[in-house]
Amino acid sequence: MNKFDVGSIKTPHGFVAYYRQVHRSTNFILRDGKRDIIFSTKEEAEKAALQAFLEYLNTPIVAESMTGPTTKRAAARKTAEAIFRKGKRIPIERATA
Repeated sequence: MNKFDVGSIKTPHGFVAYYRQVHRSTNFILRDGKRDIIFSTKEEAEKAALQAFLEYLNTPIVAESMTGPTTKRAAARKTAEAIFRKGKRIPIERATA
């Protein structure tokens, strides 16, 4: 089962810290570039993991409506709507054969 989790894993050199997100099934191990950050105690590792997890949770959520379209297609659609509709919904009549 996927759930939020924070913890530490014992290694031969010390402890590494990790956190898990709900929508992912893998642990994110705290790293300094390409190398794992090694902590000397379990408490230090868990404190750092909790801090990293809280930073992840507190990152701002950016929606497309706030920043504008994120793809070329969405940008083209928004531009076309502004040109042709002027913000109003235009009903289209279909010709029947």
